[in-house]
Amino acid sequence: MTIIKKIILWSMFFAFIIAIEVYWGWANILAPWKALSHSSIIIATFLFLLSYQIRTWRLYDYFLPHTKGNWIAALRLMLLHNILNNLLPARSGEVSFPLLMKRYFSLDYIHTLPALLWFRLLDLHTLLSIGMMVWMITGLTEDTLLYLPLLTLWLSLPLVFYFLKNVIQKKITHHLIQKVFNGLPESTTKFWRNWWLTWLNWTVKLAVLTWLLGQFLKVDFTYLVSSVIGGELSSVLPFHAPGGVGTYEAGMVAPLIAVIDAETAAKAAINVHLFMLLSSIIGGLFGWLLPVQRKK
Repeated sequence: MTIIKKIILWSMFFAFIIAIEVYWGWANILAPWKALSHSSIIIATFLFLLSYQIRTWRLYDYFLPHTKGNWIAALRLMLLHNILNNLLPARSGEVSFPLLMKRYFSLDYIHTLPALLWFRLLDLHTLLSIGMMVWMITGLTEDTLLYLPLLTLWLSLPLVFYFLKNVIQKKITHHLIQKVFNGLPESTTKFWRNWWLTWLNWTVKLAVLTWLLGQFLKVDFTYLVSSVIGGELSSVLPFHAPGGVGTYEAGMVAPLIAVIDAETAAKAAINVHLFMLLSSIIGGLFGWLLPVQRKK
């Protein structure tokens, strides 16, 4: 990333913080937290941090036997990658994943980069799947039966991808391309476990964020879930400020403006985003403190 792009992105970050203070005042933004009990905040934070453990489980299981017996290293890697990915601009934090995998597990980039791409595609597919299912279940219409085949087809895409990967891999003899394919799910059992853990992770994470948003806004459950998914989908944008400030809120507000005014929605979105970022920072600090020896 060029120095000019960095200056622009960090300028966006500080401009967002200043604009909030000038327009609303941070004290006004944070005021709704006073209505939440300490126990509710602690439970929500615990469950959100639990999703980090599930993501670690997904990573640990996917890269067996390289990760075997080294859960702490996998946890540290996941927490550090997560905070870098959340705080650094323009998805530049993704670069840390292959670097950390090389440092802690001595895995080549050609093995870990395809795996990272697979994780992100599966994350995106799961997010969209949950959104589609929520809208179908909570907003049943006379057209529901028409959409069911489309939903079924959509849900089967990872399985189709895995099947095609196996077919193509058997026909390829080039050593380098084989190594790339080895970074993708290598067995049916591992594929299903990886898919299941992805769903478990996003179910927990979205449930916590949806509950939290519901404490700040009294709107229909469907729109709460859609708002949270919109915020998470904004993180895949190739260009955003550090921490995703501004774009994350915009992603959350977009579904809500159909049922509530933009200002109220924006204030709630800022608080949910702050919760996510602070949880990420807590996790990152914990990961940084974990004692891990690098593989030689």
